[in-house]
Amino acid sequence: MEKKAFPAPPADKRAAKKKTHGTMSELMVRQVNQLRAALSYFHIIPMRSNPVLNYSVLPNSVNILLFGPSGSGKSSLLRTFYRSFHNTRELPDEIHHKLVVKGTSHNEGTTLYTTVVIKPENGTENGIKVHDTRGQIWMDIKEKAQADLMLQGKVKDMSKVEQRNHRYAYLLWEFWKKDTQLFPTEILKNTPGLIDKPHCLLFIFDGSLEDIPNGDEETAFYHEILQMAKSKGYYYPQIVLTHIDKVEAKVREEEKLREVLDSKIEGVVMKLGIPRSSVHFIENYHDSQWDTDLSVDFHSLRLLHESVQQSDAYLQSQLKEKSSCSIM
Repeated sequence: MEKKAFPAPPADKRAAKKKTHGTMSELMVRQVNQLRAALSYFHIIPMRSNPVLNYSVLPNSVNILLFGPSGSGKSSLLRTFYRSFHNTRELPDEIHHKLVVKGTSHNEGTTLYTTVVIKPENGTENGIKVHDTRGQIWMDIKEKAQADLMLQGKVKDMSKVEQRNHRYAYLLWEFWKKDTQLFPTEILKNTPGLIDKPHCLLFIFDGSLEDIPNGDEETAFYHEILQMAKSKGYYYPQIVLTHIDKVEAKVREEEKLREVLDSKIEGVVMKLGIPRSSVHFIENYHDSQWDTDLSVDFHSLRLLHESVQQSDAYLQSQLKEKSSCSIM
């Protein structure tokens, strides 16, 4: 009796999917480890072979400035940078206390210019500092002047960057100053240099909002700030859109999610006039989130690595020739 040839059973799609998922996870683990290694051993302008340039002015750490509206997720991003780089669940007490969310009548987030060392200087390896700032609320000329002050590197750590609402009678020169320039002297550095200035700018916005930036007034304000930054040599500031998890919660289908994210990015590019490659969607670690998340680590470390590269490019552009004098 002739045996019938039965067709082979269909492949187990679940097993294939599981294998693919495992392969992707392994790949991401390798990429995360590579990013941590690159950030751990990076050098500011490693090739210093031009004998004409003055490399002695270069700092030992790069400064990354976080800027954006109140509640956009700046402090959370800073915490995420630290957790992802150090592969840790908890922040050191010093950093934890610095980044505690404070409630005031004007601002529900950070109120002080706060510097956090993500990676300390260590011999031949350079450090990484991230500077958290008070979020903008009013989008007015005073907040524009505050941004200008921070871009000049004039603000001391743990200072409240805000103008006084009065003049001192014994300081006669203050009567020639505009109201927007009445900053308390105790918050100002005397002679800021390249070591004090920000070397990379990250503009943080809430990516779950319908409009990014949120409204015409906010768009006009940040467009002006970006133009001011470019006039100071910051040609490629990075735009970071947070709360991608909120977007994912609203849009379940993966294909539809990509369309929504793409539409949001295109909107930001058109409104702010920046390259698409400078816009990043990211998810931050939350205060109550103890478990590490491989995807959060990967995207935050990739952003931190890009910020370090942009810092390096900015510092390279600021180098000047050595001063020379001849003895007669």
